[in-house]
Amino acid sequence: MEEKYSIGRGVLLLIIFALLSYIFTSMTVWTTDGKYLFVSRYLRINQHNRVISGENFAPDQYRFGSYYLVENLFKFLPIEWLDENSEELSRMLLSRDYWTEEKKGMIDSYFPVAEREKLVSDGEKVIEELVDSVTGKNILLNNALKAFASSLNWQVYLTDPATTALLIGEKLPEDIKRAVELSSDENRILNGHITARFFFNILTLILLYGFCRVFSSPSESLLSTVIFQAIMPLTTMYFGWETFHGAALFIGGLLLIAKRGRFYLLCLLMALGSLFRPDHMIFLSLIYLLFNLERGLSWQKRAFILSKSLIAGAIPAVLTFVVSRFIFPDAEYSVDLIQFRYNMTYIWSWIYPMIFASIPLLFLREVKRCGFFRKTWFWVLPFIAMNFLIARTAEVRLFTPVIAFLAPLVGIGLQRFFPGRSIENTAIE
Repeated sequence: MEEKYSIGRGVLLLIIFALLSYIFTSMTVWTTDGKYLFVSRYLRINQHNRVISGENFAPDQYRFGSYYLVENLFKFLPIEWLDENSEELSRMLLSRDYWTEEKKGMIDSYFPVAEREKLVSDGEKVIEELVDSVTGKNILLNNALKAFASSLNWQVYLTDPATTALLIGEKLPEDIKRAVELSSDENRILNGHITARFFFNILTLILLYGFCRVFSSPSESLLSTVIFQAIMPLTTMYFGWETFHGAALFIGGLLLIAKRGRFYLLCLLMALGSLFRPDHMIFLSLIYLLFNLERGLSWQKRAFILSKSLIAGAIPAVLTFVVSRFIFPDAEYSVDLIQFRYNMTYIWSWIYPMIFASIPLLFLREVKRCGFFRKTWFWVLPFIAMNFLIARTAEVRLFTPVIAFLAPLVGIGLQRFFPGRSIENTAIE
C-alpha cells in the first residue's frame, strides 16, 4: 500500500512541478523577454477613456464596472507599482538628465561607436549613389540634393543616441507622450487599474478560502487557495481588468449557495457581478438550482426553487440586454460572436485549457464524496461549451470560475496521495 502511495505522490509532484515551471517560463516570455511595453500602457489607457466615454467596442463596453471603479475610486489611491523598464524608457525619451556618461557608455557597450560610424559611412554611400542615379549629368541638381541631405544632420542621429531618443520623445503625439510620461494623470488611471486588481485579488483569495472551509480543514483550505493562486499567472497572457472582479463575486456566490445564504443577497451579488462578467454570473443560477432541487421535494417546492433560479438567471440576462440595447446601443463587437470554428482549428485553444485545468481535474474522484459537488458539477459542461462556442478558449482567464469551483477538491484530494501520519511515526524518520 505504501508503494502505491509513493508512486501516486511521485506522479502528482511531477505534474505540479511541471505545471508551475511552465507557468513561470510563460511569465518570463510575457515580461522579461517583452520589455518596454509602453504600447500596452497606451492601449490600456485609451481603452479606459473609451469605456468611460461610452465609445468602446462590445462586449467590453458592457463590462464597465471595473472602469468606473477606477475612475471614481482606485485612481485616487496613491499606490505606485514598479515598472522599471517603462520608467527607464520614459526618462530615455523625455528627460535630458537621464543621459549621463554612464548611460551613454552602456549604449556604447551594446552598440559600439565603430559600428555606428560604419552605418553612417554606408548611408552616405547609398545617398550619393541614389542622388547620382537621379540627377545624371546635372551637376547643379546633384550638388543641391547632396547639400540638402547633408543639412538634415541625419548622421548625428546614428552617432548620438541621446539626441535621437530625445527628438523622438519631443515628436511623439501628445496622447502617446502622456502614456509614456509615468507621472501623468493618464498613468494614474493605469495604476488605479493595477491597484484594483491587487485588492480584488486579495478579496478573491479570502472568499475562496471561505468557500473551501465549507468542505475542508484550515490547512487543506489554505493549500487549495495557494494552488489556485499559483495557477493564476497563466491567465495573464490575455488578462482582462475584470478578471479578479468577476472571480471574487462568482466565488462569493458559490459561498452563499453552499452555506444556503439569503437568496436576495445572491441576487444582489449577481447584479454587481453582471457589471463585470454577466456571462459567468448566469451560471450561479444553475448551480443554485442543481444544489437545491433535491429528490423527494413536493412539486410546489420544486416550482418555487425553479422560479427563484429563473429570477436569478434573468438578472445578468436583463442587465446585459438593457446595457446593449439602451445604454450603449452603438457598441459593435470587435470580433465575430461565434468562435467555434476558430477554437476547433487553433491548437492553443486546446492546449491552454488543458494546462490550466490539469491539477483540479486530478481530483474529480472527490466529487462523489461531497454532496455539494455531486449535485452541482454538471454546470461545468454547459459553461465549457459556451466558451468554446462564443469565446476564444486560449484566453484561459475565462475558465477561472471552473478552477475556483473545483479548488476545494484539491486540498481534500491531496489526502489520497499524502495520507496523514502520526508524529511518533514520522519522528523516527
